Amino acid sequence: MHDYLKSALTQALNSLGVEGAAVTLEKPRDASHGDLATNAALVNAKTAKVAPRTLADKLTASLELDETLVSCTGVAGPGFINFRFAPEYLQSIVELALAKGEHISRSDERKGERILIEFVSANPTGPLNVVSARAAAVGDTLCRIYRELGAECEAEFYVNDAGNQVELLGKSVRARYETLLGNEIEIPEGGYHGEYLIEFARAIVQKYGATLRSEGEEEAAAVLGRLAIDHHLALHRKSLESFRVHIDRWFQESTLRASNAEWQAYEALDSRGAVYEKDGAMFVRTSDFGDTQDWVIVTSQGKPTYFLPDIAYHWDKFRRGYNLILDILGPDHHSYLTKMSAAMSALGEDSKRLEIMLLQHINLLRDGEPVKMSKRAGQIIEMDELLDEVGIDAARYFFLLRRTSTPLDFDIELAKRHSDDNPVFYAQYAHARIASIFRRGEIPLPESAEHLNLLTHEEELILLRRIRELADVLTDCAASRDPHGMTVWLREVAAQFHRFYHHCRVLTTPAELQTARLCLCRATQIALQRGLALCGVSAPTEM
Repeated sequence: MHDYLKSALTQALNSLGVEGAAVTLEKPRDASHGDLATNAALVNAKTAKVAPRTLADKLTASLELDETLVSCTGVAGPGFINFRFAPEYLQSIVELALAKGEHISRSDERKGERILIEFVSANPTGPLNVVSARAAAVGDTLCRIYRELGAECEAEFYVNDAGNQVELLGKSVRARYETLLGNEIEIPEGGYHGEYLIEFARAIVQKYGATLRSEGEEEAAAVLGRLAIDHHLALHRKSLESFRVHIDRWFQESTLRASNAEWQAYEALDSRGAVYEKDGAMFVRTSDFGDTQDWVIVTSQGKPTYFLPDIAYHWDKFRRGYNLILDILGPDHHSYLTKMSAAMSALGEDSKRLEIMLLQHINLLRDGEPVKMSKRAGQIIEMDELLDEVGIDAARYFFLLRRTSTPLDFDIELAKRHSDDNPVFYAQYAHARIASIFRRGEIPLPESAEHLNLLTHEEELILLRRIRELADVLTDCAASRDPHGMTVWLREVAAQFHRFYHHCRVLTTPAELQTARLCLCRATQIALQRGLALCGVSAPTEM
């Protein structure tokens, strides 16, 4: 419908002498104004050399619309033009839903685009926490949406398995290991204190006994650190798989370093004149490419800072040829986009291909009260602990409830509640309620649409409008890089279905009306099922 109206408006503007017109459509805030509205008259009035309101009147007089699809309802305010869908068009949505089934929202809108989304990328120095869980839900849902729109979208996890933090992990595990063997050693400054490392060290003692002591202090710490990395990485994979998150590529920093990729990036920057020496350290000239300052990439001791391998990693992403490279990071990475974009520009890449989403923090609550830290993991709350308590469906849905740019209050007791104030229960219940209608009437699911012209009740037409909006919501989520709109849409569809069910008896007479309403129920069920699936949430048939 958007394409149809844009084409009609463009033709009308052309007929009025406005070439290359900008035309956009949006849903009016007040539903009484119509289903779609355009500001084309306001945007193009200067080119047309008339007042916006005058151009709007001329446009509505020139528009040639198929009124079995949509009609113009008039001009509002300074020049907005409103449109309302025809009942015949809305009724045809049922036919489309039944014909397409689970492919109801699949399109080629982003066909040909290659997108890479990196998310979670937690250090393999401990279990995943709830912040990682929100990143996983957001990143995975975005991947599903882009694929639904025809893009080739890949999910990537960057494994920080090299550098200072890994060395600290090895020393921390060695301290636990030696202590269990009767030689108490302090955890190093800045090391890891979580109880999960005691459990890990105990397992190492059971498997290897004291044999790792023969390696010497440094070597033993390196071996124990490697074992801990492998152990936690396996846990990360298991946690994400159980959370219905598929990662296409686990990119390990150690492989990057083994191939000297960071030094290759250094040489590339140097060859382009983007490196200089100051006080013995080597800086990259990011301030020449839009950043507020230059950054050290090699210390005066000749060691690369963390930024150099990061540059090498992002350069690798750029050279893989994606149209869009999206990093989902924590809220403490404010300067990262400017910094990394400048580094990519310094390497001669088109930095506009890189986008960074700063995912805001989470406040875990229990009946409104803050939840205490995990005893086992120290200062973090483990992702698996939360999933065990609230379940995967509730966790995924709750993590999408707010915009990614705003903090999220996650109430554990609310997420577990089987009542209408639990948003995931409310959406799933609408799906299950439809299943119960067919079950109660012992009626097979309709395969083709019939008697749709009987769907004229106001609540039926509003429900059809909500189903139609799924495609628009996916487009908006992809454009904004934020899947939050999916949960808004699911809530609105569920709410409208419950209103329809209250006002319109489904198992009724005459038989033709019952058939039409059963078809509408089935179309709603298909749309809900697809919307939930895109969020990684199940669609139960009984609750």
